[in-house]
Amino acid sequence: MGFWVMILVLVSGAILIYLTFAGRFSKTVKYIAFLAGLLLIAGAIFLSTPDGAEFVMKIT
Repeated sequence: MGFWVMILVLVSGAILIYLTFAGRFSKTVKYIAFLAGLLLIAGAIFLSTPDGAEFVMKIT
């Protein structure tokens, strides 16, 4: 995964997590946004590791 793509995914995940605390949304929307943010950040970190790169090579 390219460096800038990883940065973009990490920032978008951080924005989603920020919106869960700053926005005036229902609890369900906050919960989904928080989980989506965590999933984006965890995915970016996993894909930037050698195991993540090997995983991508196996599925493509």
